[in-house]
Amino acid sequence: MNIKSLKSVVLAIGVIMLSACNQSMSGQANAAKINSQKITLNERSYVLALPQNYQANKNYKLLLAFHGSGGSGKNMQNIAGFERLSDEYIVVYPDSKIEEWNDGCQCNKTHRLGIDDLDFVDKLIVDVTSRYSVDIGQIYAAGFSQGGLFAQNLLCNRSEVFKGIASIASPMSVQLSESCKIEKPTSYMMVHGKKDNVLPFRGMKHQRFGLISAPKAISLLAKQNGSLAKPLVKDDEKGVELTAYWNGSEKTHLYAIERGAHHWRFDGFNTSSKVLDFFASSNTPELPKHSQLVAVDDGRIHVRTMDESTGGEQVGSEKTGDNKPTIVLLSGPNKYFHADSAWFVKVQKQLAKQYKVRAIDRPGNGWSDFDETTSYVSFVDKLYQTLVALNEKEVIFVTFSSGNTTASLFQKKYANDANIQLKGMVWIDPDIFLPHSIAMYQDYPVTFYRKNLAKLMPHLQTGAWTERTAKKLVAEREEIQTLTKGKSMDWGYYDAISQQRLLIDRQQTRGLEIAHYHDDLNAVANLELIEQIPVSVIDSDFEIDQIKDSPDKAAAMTQWMEEGTVWAKQVAQKSKGQYIEVSNAHHLVPLEHPDVVVNAVNWLAGKL
Repeated sequence: MNIKSLKSVVLAIGVIMLSACNQSMSGQANAAKINSQKITLNERSYVLALPQNYQANKNYKLLLAFHGSGGSGKNMQNIAGFERLSDEYIVVYPDSKIEEWNDGCQCNKTHRLGIDDLDFVDKLIVDVTSRYSVDIGQIYAAGFSQGGLFAQNLLCNRSEVFKGIASIASPMSVQLSESCKIEKPTSYMMVHGKKDNVLPFRGMKHQRFGLISAPKAISLLAKQNGSLAKPLVKDDEKGVELTAYWNGSEKTHLYAIERGAHHWRFDGFNTSSKVLDFFASSNTPELPKHSQLVAVDDGRIHVRTMDESTGGEQVGSEKTGDNKPTIVLLSGPNKYFHADSAWFVKVQKQLAKQYKVRAIDRPGNGWSDFDETTSYVSFVDKLYQTLVALNEKEVIFVTFSSGNTTASLFQKKYANDANIQLKGMVWIDPDIFLPHSIAMYQDYPVTFYRKNLAKLMPHLQTGAWTERTAKKLVAEREEIQTLTKGKSMDWGYYDAISQQRLLIDRQQTRGLEIAHYHDDLNAVANLELIEQIPVSVIDSDFEIDQIKDSPDKAAAMTQWMEEGTVWAKQVAQKSKGQYIEVSNAHHLVPLEHPDVVVNAVNWLAGKL
């Protein structure tokens, strides 16, 4: 039975089951009392375990768990015990026909005997869904040892059926690695002990049963899943290293257990719980250290938090230390219109020696959820909700580039709010809210994106601009390497967040923000200069290079630079802030001159 046929049968059964919800289900009721039973399917068998609080009219997830060589379904149930950890799954522990599974290596006894275990799984799923109500969009598989190799075979040949798959103590056969073709991206988790001497973590050379290493296997499967090239690597727990790939909707993970041998469980690492956690979050990206997602409205906002009291570790929502205001970093774009917390990677670390510091990314930037309505204006309320959710009371905004648009509108709307007090702001190379400057900002490329947005969005969906985005990322990284000389750079975080820009919805966000920028600017065009709180302005001369590169616009751009200087001084003077001039600078002051930003924040905090 092919995949389409299987899914059609399962769907049809699902409809029948739903229509029969009010009919007698005595067989299922008896099964619920038994909770676990062995079922014969043609010449094969499987152990079926129901949740402890099974309800006949409820739709369940389905999890298939495959035993190792020489094992059995009952043995696998004793090892994994998934049904004891969750009431969301019907769990099936199949028995192999002989001592092994046909794992796709085309090299073992099962293959030579012509045993079709893929077909067995097809029939097994149909059998279970004929007996119980299963959500066919929530079918999962896990396997141990040789059963884990078979789980990989399912990933390579039945990806359309499964939402998530996990293999434990299983690298990957050379043969399957050469033939694997994942048709539908599917979240995949590998857990492997580095001291495994049965199916070695580093792979094994063998004439018939060769294995590639776990790292090579996870890299190959991540590529098959369409993941970003650079994984996030971090210590998940003591003695456990996580290599996490992400494609924007599914993840591919390797948990390498430093002292782990050929086992299902490891010291300090509950494999069964980890597998269920992975399946539950299969569509949520793994985040770098210090990062979290905060729920607002119908989406989530990425927040990176660092604090002096914990040496830069992420802190909770309650304030710590000496009640200093929390520093909130709000990014705008660089010359390529990329705008996320990557630009604050140096200055956040330095500020965190004295303050709690939160870098907050707008929807569709960093790891924040995509929102087709995203703009600097729409972010105002989401920013407020984020800060309330984090229980912040007093904050100082540090904005870069057009981030001051959101900050200014936030001040206007929430100046007298009882929940949050905005105590002051530092604007780094801010947007200039004057007619000539606004007209320049609203010119190309804004005009192009506004005119072509309806056509551009589906065009971006095809990946047509991914290559050019990748080239820009290379150019940006090279420029930053030159500006910073690599000193004090957290390249791990920078690379992790900047490569998110390659994802299609991140590219679409960039297009949306540029198109919506026209209306954002209209919203701030007539704002009065702020007087209620101090606003310091860091004003670099980055415009000089842009003027040199655009001789046809030199006059207009020179006026923009000159009126910007006058306006920035007025902002600082009117609000009793500082005007700070920075010469010979590029349009990445937070990376090039983080000390200037830190000094500006210290001065401002000292006035409060």
